[in-house]
Amino acid sequence: MRKRALVLAGGGSRGSYQVGVWRALRELGWDFDIVTGTSVGALNGALVVQGDYDAAVQMWQSISTTDVLNMQIDDKIDGLRDFNSKLALFLSEMAKNGGADPRPLEEILRRCVDEERIRNSPLDFAIVTVEYPSLTPRIISKDTLPPGELVDYLMASAACFPAMKMREIGGAKYIDGGYYDNMPVNLAMERGAEEIVAVDLEAIGRQKAVHAKSGVKLRYVRSRWDLGVFLLFDQEVAVRNMQLGYLDGLKEFGKLEGEAYAFRPGEIVENARELGRYFDLITIKLGITVQPCHRARLQPDPNAALCLARAVRSGARVRMTTPAGITAAAETAARIFALPPLEVYTFEQFNTALRSEADRLHAVDLEELRSDLEELRRPKELLALLEGIDRRHVTAFLLSELRKGYERGDESPLMRVIGRLAADEFIAALYLLALEMSGRPQEPDLPPPAE
Repeated sequence: MRKRALVLAGGGSRGSYQVGVWRALRELGWDFDIVTGTSVGALNGALVVQGDYDAAVQMWQSISTTDVLNMQIDDKIDGLRDFNSKLALFLSEMAKNGGADPRPLEEILRRCVDEERIRNSPLDFAIVTVEYPSLTPRIISKDTLPPGELVDYLMASAACFPAMKMREIGGAKYIDGGYYDNMPVNLAMERGAEEIVAVDLEAIGRQKAVHAKSGVKLRYVRSRWDLGVFLLFDQEVAVRNMQLGYLDGLKEFGKLEGEAYAFRPGEIVENARELGRYFDLITIKLGITVQPCHRARLQPDPNAALCLARAVRSGARVRMTTPAGITAAAETAARIFALPPLEVYTFEQFNTALRSEADRLHAVDLEELRSDLEELRRPKELLALLEGIDRRHVTAFLLSELRKGYERGDESPLMRVIGRLAADEFIAALYLLALEMSGRPQEPDLPPPAE
């Protein structure tokens, strides 16, 4: 039987996301033989090897920054000034004490981690830390771990120096394993893994290039959303991240669909079938050419539909009827109008919620915005103005321009320029117009595709 591995990356407070992925794997019955981890991934990995899912959830639901670090700091960030003041606290600890003291975290681990249970577990377990100052990597596994020192090495793996103090063990000093490999996929393969789920937190740290052996199946699970400041342990953010991890885990195995949002199986194709002809009508009538969009190009990025939204207006016409393209447009609009990503949608629910949010802007005075935009001629000036306007209002303005352009049969010069400068808002407006048209009387059939 092929050996399976769970690989857990480092990422501080973002580690709650990994517990959500673990929940999905438990529900899917995806058992594994090997667990490797770095930093917070090592800490979560210990609980995984113990089989203490409930303990992991309880810990993450209740933990705060003062439970991890011996310093008085609020977990919430209220604007840039507040963020800078919290950063100054960490810099002060670094200068005075060589980093924040993680003794509260050690106390939690000594309560939660049972070294004997881990040693007796059938799961293989290996973690990464780095010896300082030589920066020599140390791989600690159950067969090389000195008796009674598991928590010490877990703390060493998570010693995020210089923000946190180094860990001293037996006269040697250790720092975060992220200085060597923040997501130890290679380590899992060295230990015989042939199927791997790697949960990436996209935090600072080195990730060694992965050289997958022939026949090894590797899956990465990553969030399409910001998981928060990795040094601040906010309970509300942790609960949110666990749900995001759960949904992403189910999506990775095909039990749900979507990129940034989660949809029931079959919904994406059905929505594309409903809206595809309206996208074609709009783009053909207005002469808009848009880049094709493929799932592989939708990377975990706040601008998930960037490849679609660039609105290239040269070269061969491309129809926007692919399910991936229409879904990218839908998710871009949903981001702009702040639809919550923590539930599983049907597209009927999703589109209704999106229309509801867009309808709130009917009272916005777009003529004043139009006047401001028309006064500017240079793209840099337009871009500076657009950056200071609520993205929803920019989308509403572009939607009104698309409506008018559709009636005339061409784009206005202003819409053409703004569509390039505010690509996401443009594609969101395009999706909203297709939604509007789907509720109107049927248009004539489309002409055949242009060659």
